[in-house]
Amino acid sequence: MKNIKMLYLAHYAPSYTNEPIPSDIEDRIYAEYHHRVYQILLSNFPLLVSYNNPSIMLQSELDADYIFSLYNRMPFRNSEVFVSSVAEYHNIPYLGATPNIRAIAEDKQLAKMLAKHAGVPTPKWKTYNIEAKMQQPDFKGPYFVKPRFGASSKFIDENSICYSWDDAQSRIRFLHNKSLDAILEQYITGVYYTSPVLNNFQSPFFLPSIREYSVRKGNVVTYKQKRKIDTGLYRTINEDSTLEKQLNHFSKKLYELIQPLDYTRFDFIVDNNSGIPYFIEFNVCCNLGEQSSIKQSATHIGIDYEDLLLNIVYSSLYRNNLIQNTFGKNF
Repeated sequence: MKNIKMLYLAHYAPSYTNEPIPSDIEDRIYAEYHHRVYQILLSNFPLLVSYNNPSIMLQSELDADYIFSLYNRMPFRNSEVFVSSVAEYHNIPYLGATPNIRAIAEDKQLAKMLAKHAGVPTPKWKTYNIEAKMQQPDFKGPYFVKPRFGASSKFIDENSICYSWDDAQSRIRFLHNKSLDAILEQYITGVYYTSPVLNNFQSPFFLPSIREYSVRKGNVVTYKQKRKIDTGLYRTINEDSTLEKQLNHFSKKLYELIQPLDYTRFDFIVDNNSGIPYFIEFNVCCNLGEQSSIKQSATHIGIDYEDLLLNIVYSSLYRNNLIQNTFGKNF
């Protein structure tokens, strides 16, 4: 792999080896994550070039054989597809998924339509785009209101739970004032589960699902909890074998419909009353840090962090025809 020139993009990607992690930032754990990934990539791909500004993608001649990007959100609308779209323009292979698959993941309405098509249960929903007419949904509350696009639980908190249509309208207007389209779901009282999947050299590897419990009202998981800025989010391995079979069954049905991609994570909420898992969303640029759910899941079955990361990157190189051998990185 010494001859592959890899471009590494991440918000806190270091510019050089041993560059100190910023000390004056709120999400220091994310910075540590990006530095750790840099170290692992550099030790395996010595021609690695690292940037923390995605504007490098706009160079007329981008000198790279492959792009490993952890950029998920940037300060402009629909930024999630930026890196993959521009990489396609440059005709350079990259980590993750093609722009059309990425767009489905980032649009919660399209993701729910996909689930419905696949026969996977998903909560009833209605979208409220900016300046659209505010019509009451044809299903009863309580409701859950969140941004239609994007990931990381941005602008999700206890106020996302709306017990009446008046509450829901207020929350929708709050998001519209942030220049965000909204999606309203029928609120389900339950527990969140996430099911990670690795491409694993075209032989999908379904990792154990993770149960998520939050101390917040309604078990709401917030943006700051996910980024380890706030406490109160606890993750454990799912020990219910019957539920695990259900989650794997639904994940496999969805996985087949979102190819090609390198890794993903399907999120469900399991209804406390019926026990039915309802699909919430999927993520094709989920956190790969050492405190992430995908790492916790892999560790549970004896896969260490570096092996997990190298499986993902080598599998991506293999999928993109940059290598012809697994080099023992498959599971």
